[in-house]
Amino acid sequence: MGLRAVQGDHALTFTAAGAGTVTSGPIANPGVATDVILMVYVSATSGTPTFNASLEESNDNSTYTAVTGSAITQLTAAGNAMANARVTKPYVRVTYTVAGGTPSVTGRAAVLVIPE
Repeated sequence: MGLRAVQGDHALTFTAAGAGTVTSGPIANPGVATDVILMVYVSATSGTPTFNASLEESNDNSTYTAVTGSAITQLTAAGNAMANARVTKPYVRVTYTVAGGTPSVTGRAAVLVIPE
């Protein structure tokens, strides 16, 4: 048995993101993903931010729900975080939320998709 090909891409780039929630579009062709690794790199912050990111999945690319175990460890300063999860629905996306006192966060979220 050989290794399976892995797909990867930047799902979201954020520059001085303020408070709020942002979601990517679908990160893989429908039904392709089974295991997804979410990697977040925050290069700069100001204020007192909290940054949370995770994966969501959907059967119809309209109604999304959280993927259990896919949330990164919350970031409050520049740094890296990673999470991986097994998805069961055909559409997958990344979501992040910035909160805190006058928050500003710069960085990017990348994903690796391991097909079934």
